[in-house]
Amino acid sequence: MNRNTHHTAQEPLADEDATTTTTATAPAPATDGAGATPPTVPPTAPPPLMGDDGEFAPEWYKQFEELQPYAATLGKFRRPEALAKSYAMLERMKGYPAVDDTRRMAAFRSAVGLPEQAADYAIQRPDNTPDELWDPALAAALSAVAYEYGVPPLAMGALCETYSAEGRRMLAASHEAQAAAIAHADAELQQDWGRNYDDNMRTVGSFLTQLGSRAGVDVAELAANPALRANADFARLMLAAASLLEEAPLHTGAPTDSREEARRIAGDPSHPLHEAYMRTSHPRHRYANEQYDRLAFGHPL
Repeated sequence: MNRNTHHTAQEPLADEDATTTTTATAPAPATDGAGATPPTVPPTAPPPLMGDDGEFAPEWYKQFEELQPYAATLGKFRRPEALAKSYAMLERMKGYPAVDDTRRMAAFRSAVGLPEQAADYAIQRPDNTPDELWDPALAAALSAVAYEYGVPPLAMGALCETYSAEGRRMLAASHEAQAAAIAHADAELQQDWGRNYDDNMRTVGSFLTQLGSRAGVDVAELAANPALRANADFARLMLAAASLLEEAPLHTGAPTDSREEARRIAGDPSHPLHEAYMRTSHPRHRYANEQYDRLAFGHPL
């Protein structure tokens, strides 16, 4: 009987002495190409602010951008305690020093850079400042006050500019008011005197000239005075006084020769009756002519 023999395929057996080791190896990082990873650079520590001797390192403040405007001042401090003392002094000076505290005021001036003496303010005359508003003695006095109270020169200059501008405005307004008052007085006299206005004004002018000559007074300046020109009553009073002079001419010392007075009426423009005598249309021509005849020929009035 045939026996079926089944052959079983056996896997080859590994050598028992052989050792198979499998190690997982990560791929090496690429050093070239687009996918390269840059190496990590650790941050650089800032230089020390202080040295081992306890002093600030040279130019330590340059590490802080916000301190650059104060580099010149900070460079003076070598040690932290000096800087701390300066800060403490500034804290104490936050309150404005009293004027009579001269020591503290001097420290305040030095700390904020104010002039060391009043003359250093040198207040300049602002542009377009008229003579009526500028007084060098007052400017010097203001400089002394500004120095005493620790006012910054720029602030003092701004105050002077503001004062000058306001002064110019007020002066212009005053001139406008004076001109309006003079025009009003003149219109009032023209209405009162009518067509005799020009003659009356000449009479007043002649009368003032004669008075000024006798009294040694500058009548031109007097007549230009806005306070008088704007007062219609002043012109009325001068006209009335001139009328009195016509009736009783002014005399000084010995009585004036009548013929000499008549000569002045006819030939001296400063005589108050000259204008009326020379112009037949003058409202006082008849009176002036009568006075001339009385003085020159002895005619009774």
